[in-house]
Amino acid sequence: MANGDAHSFAGTAVGLAVPLIDKDTIKETPELLLAGPLVGNFFGKLPDIIEPAFKNPNHRQFFHSVAVLAAVGYGVKKAYDWQPEDKFEKVIRGILLCAGAGYLSHLALDAITPRNLPLVGKL
Repeated sequence: MANGDAHSFAGTAVGLAVPLIDKDTIKETPELLLAGPLVGNFFGKLPDIIEPAFKNPNHRQFFHSVAVLAAVGYGVKKAYDWQPEDKFEKVIRGILLCAGAGYLSHLALDAITPRNLPLVGKL
């Protein structure tokens, strides 16, 4: 069962992996090697910040749902396909990719637990 430490580790790992895997990002914006893991870590914990487990052991609702997984996945794909022109936009693109990957890592870890993810959940 994934806990806060597992979500932090996974978010940090994907936040580091994104700039390393996307060769254009690392050439154009090497500062993402520092920012990416921090962004990935935060967004890897964000679903539990929005819907904390201490309020309800069955806390997985909308922000832990398959619907949000699909929406964030779509957003990551759009950010990946974006061809920014200047340095600032390239940094924003990299941050969006790290943030999306961090959030998706949280949902992926939760999806493989016995409780899984709800299809939509309640708002």
